[in-house]
Amino acid sequence: MIGQEEFVRRAGPRWQELVRLAGSMRGRRLRQVGVAEVDRLSELVRLVSGDLATVRRDYPGSELVPQLERVLAAAQPVLYRRPGSGVARLPGFFAFGLPRRFRESRVYVAGAGLCLLTGTATGWAAATLRPDLGGLLPAGYRASLAAHQLGNPAALSGQLGSQLSAFIIQNNIRVAALACVLGLLLGIPTVALLLVNGFQLGVLAGASHLAGLDLQFWALIVPHGVIELTVICTAAGAGLRMGDAVLRPGLRSREEALVAAARPAVELALGAACLLVVAGIIEGFVTPSALPDPAKVAVGLASGALLYGWLLLSGRRTATGPAGSISGNW
Repeated sequence: MIGQEEFVRRAGPRWQELVRLAGSMRGRRLRQVGVAEVDRLSELVRLVSGDLATVRRDYPGSELVPQLERVLAAAQPVLYRRPGSGVARLPGFFAFGLPRRFRESRVYVAGAGLCLLTGTATGWAAATLRPDLGGLLPAGYRASLAAHQLGNPAALSGQLGSQLSAFIIQNNIRVAALACVLGLLLGIPTVALLLVNGFQLGVLAGASHLAGLDLQFWALIVPHGVIELTVICTAAGAGLRMGDAVLRPGLRSREEALVAAARPAVELALGAACLLVVAGIIEGFVTPSALPDPAKVAVGLASGALLYGWLLLSGRRTATGPAGSISGNW
């Protein structure tokens, strides 16, 4: 065992470095702190904690014990400090956290999308093979098809426009919420909900196709529908993730597995639901506008490219390290 003075000579520089580094980081926001500084602070806290254990063992009663305890007491809150309020963390969550949650649940979201697509394809086939199913459509929509004015701005400003807009927005909000919550029941109701709503969309598309109004129909659906359908599939994916945790808890109890899956799933569903505001803006200003139908479709495709570019690429690497959740560090 070396003497206390020699121990201080060897270890003292890192104690002083820890004091300086913690002091420089204390008044700065987490976003202003570099990865290298955080890593170094973490390393110094670990080393000085080891020094404190050594002092307690080899030099009992030494004045170094309270000195090192004070150094660590000042440094640890800087390293383990909690971030600010939830409102302050929202920009970081939407910039980085939500895309990461989306990618974490990509298998479930893709499964939800496949269910919706299957229902849509089935509805399309049913409507084209059985034209009499057009009787299931809303009366205003049937009248619009008969008048060949689907997508006409003048028509959208009247009863059809308000009826279709209210139906789409309210239906998608309801479907997104139900798709997430019903996932707790092993995901079975969520899959059924996706199939039914996909079927309804397919019937609308099939009936419009029989009327020769394909472009007009997709000009109504695509501008806001890319975002809205993504939100529905994302919320459904969150529900399926929770249902999978109940069905396959692994080595944990079902309760523990559900608790572990619920938080990221709910964050994903709620964050994605906020995108409906963007879809509503597009629907309010683009869908009823006098833009040509190809331009409306282009708006939807552009919004989809931006949406998936953000969801698939954002937050992969940041200067401040990984971000986990709304309650995590940004």
